Amino acid sequence: MINYIRNENMKIYKRKRTWVLIALVAVFVILQIINVRAGDGGTAAADWRPQLEQENHRLAAEAAEPDALQIEIRQAEKNILLNEYSLQHNLPPETNAWSFAGDLSGNIVFAVSLISIIIAGEIAAAEFVSGTIKLLLTRSASRTEVYAAKYIAAILFGLGLTLVGLLLSLLFGGIMFGWGGLGDSYMYVKDHTVHQTPMLLSILGSYLFHLPFLLISVTLAFMISAGFRSPIFAIVIPLFISVAGFVIAIAMNGWPWTRFFIFSHSDLIGYFLGDPAVKGMTLGFSLAFIGLHLAVMHLLSHTLFVKRDVS
Repeated sequence: MINYIRNENMKIYKRKRTWVLIALVAVFVILQIINVRAGDGGTAAADWRPQLEQENHRLAAEAAEPDALQIEIRQAEKNILLNEYSLQHNLPPETNAWSFAGDLSGNIVFAVSLISIIIAGEIAAAEFVSGTIKLLLTRSASRTEVYAAKYIAAILFGLGLTLVGLLLSLLFGGIMFGWGGLGDSYMYVKDHTVHQTPMLLSILGSYLFHLPFLLISVTLAFMISAGFRSPIFAIVIPLFISVAGFVIAIAMNGWPWTRFFIFSHSDLIGYFLGDPAVKGMTLGFSLAFIGLHLAVMHLLSHTLFVKRDVS
């Protein structure tokens, strides 16, 4: 099995377009830095106190808007508490490599997931179209082994690209904002109270809790790739579903019915913050719900893969 996984990885990384996709992650991180620079510049201004007070007034007004989403209201309340804590303890808001990497975790995983869909969407379908799948299926390996090797290779690509995104955000963030701050604490709101946790732990935890989105998106793309002959179909459909699911999960955050919407379970950071997507929902339920969907997708895709004719 290890040899088959290694072979799939070699096929992925020998393609020039794979390295173009990896370069897109670097471009994405640079764009995020430009966005921060265009905002507050990443450093605290001399008049940071009045700025935080003005921001609190703005956040309170936005949260009071009749058309404000529940997630916007809760986020505004959290930001107000964090700003008040900074004012009370004389902690000017500053960006460094570590805080930048942590804040960027959700965006990195989202971007990496969309890129990984391209790899997962063509890893099986493209070989059926070109006919090269015959070379694998005529060897001693079973179709199940080939199926597993391709899926594992797609997941490993996504995880590897996530690590690249993390390292690039630390590298570029350090160059632009400095490397200090690793010993600082990351502040977050839980149960209407500001808490602190070690910065490095918060970064690793943030990436870990966002990974379900990557797992769901890649598995969906691989399922379609294993069951259909069109790589374009296996890429476009999962891209649309993943982006739409991401948007719906944010817009409908807090609605009771979303506990049965898979993308509402794709970001588990809410459990760490004591603020799940739906009140009363547990981490165990989310993990079981994700596991059920992954099992169903694999049942469908594996069945189609092992029964497909090779022309």
